Amino acid sequence: MEAVILGAGGVGLGFVSELLCRSGWQVTLADIDSDLVAAINRHGSITFNKVGTQIEQIQLSGLNAIDLSGPNVHQELTKAIAAADLVFTAAGAGAFPAVGKLLAAAAESVDFAHEPLNVLCCENHKDAAAALREATEQAISNPELLVGKFEFVNTIVARMCQRLTTGERDLPPVAPGLDTVIVAEDYELFPIDGSAAAAPVPEFAGLHILSEAEFEAWDHRKLYAHNGVHALLGVLGKLAGHTYMYECRRDSELDGVGRRAMWEEVGGALVSAHHQVFTHADHSAFAEDLYARITSELFADTTDRATRNSMRMIQSQDGRLSKAAEFVLRFGGQPRALALGIAGVMVLNDKPQQQIAHLLDYIDPAVRAEEIALTEEAFVNLLAWQQDPAQKLSSFLQ
Repeated sequence: MEAVILGAGGVGLGFVSELLCRSGWQVTLADIDSDLVAAINRHGSITFNKVGTQIEQIQLSGLNAIDLSGPNVHQELTKAIAAADLVFTAAGAGAFPAVGKLLAAAAESVDFAHEPLNVLCCENHKDAAAALREATEQAISNPELLVGKFEFVNTIVARMCQRLTTGERDLPPVAPGLDTVIVAEDYELFPIDGSAAAAPVPEFAGLHILSEAEFEAWDHRKLYAHNGVHALLGVLGKLAGHTYMYECRRDSELDGVGRRAMWEEVGGALVSAHHQVFTHADHSAFAEDLYARITSELFADTTDRATRNSMRMIQSQDGRLSKAAEFVLRFGGQPRALALGIAGVMVLNDKPQQQIAHLLDYIDPAVRAEEIALTEEAFVNLLAWQQDPAQKLSSFLQ
């Protein structure tokens, strides 16, 4: 089996490549980092650091790579895509226009060995498949050429991966002579939306094909429990002066906020919304594992990483905090912990309290007023907590 991975960052190198290589696939990575591509082709392998109960160096062999900034990129990439059994995109949502152009060029040039060819979208973006499909349609000269070529499939990437430098983390680099370090946690499941994929989907380690209803439930859990609570702890940890996410677990105030959001607020809403998929016991077991991973000392995730582009966490295109609060309200909960996260994003970005209603104007009208009121109350409490450590965030959670 052959696969093409567009994007050789943390997810491409530290997750997808491992699952495929373990399953005996031939893997071609494509990236704009010329030095990284040259190193992969020179050595035919990469090393990443997997974090479980200890840090283990994992070497993946039998790889080759294409330089997306090279002169023959379209010819090389088109040939690889035409022969592929699967294509993965792991370049980030900001790269959708560029990735769309690459896929459009392939669709215009040749027939594929498998049509339609599944494109599994690994970006941390709500409905990445639809966004990438639109970008590809906009880039192609004749949209009819796409008919029957690709099926764009959403996935859930829940393995946390970091792309760092040797200066940031004293661990083995991806390849000799490079300063790129990949750190990835030991988490294997790779769920995909089976309802959108062209069957059969070739097997590889970790693949978990879900029905449409199951995928929606898992997607909500990833966006609100994983992304949402990660963002919440990152924002409050940053405001508290913490460098690492594990410091948030050690901080009893922040730990209480994070656990309230994970178990009571998001957990309660998930079970209510998707009772045919999740039980309270299911969520509790999931939450115990996830919370430990988010705050792992060995993984050493930083509050800086958790709060990159933090305004998106309360905007309609992401909403991992604001839409999570809406989700909880729609199913009868009180998202007081999540409201602290929304207010925290505003404080981090020097937004005044008067902008809350404007920033949350896209929230479902049925619960918008309540979310705005909660966030305004949280904003006042958060400022008081910042000014006087004797003020307790826990009092707001009552």
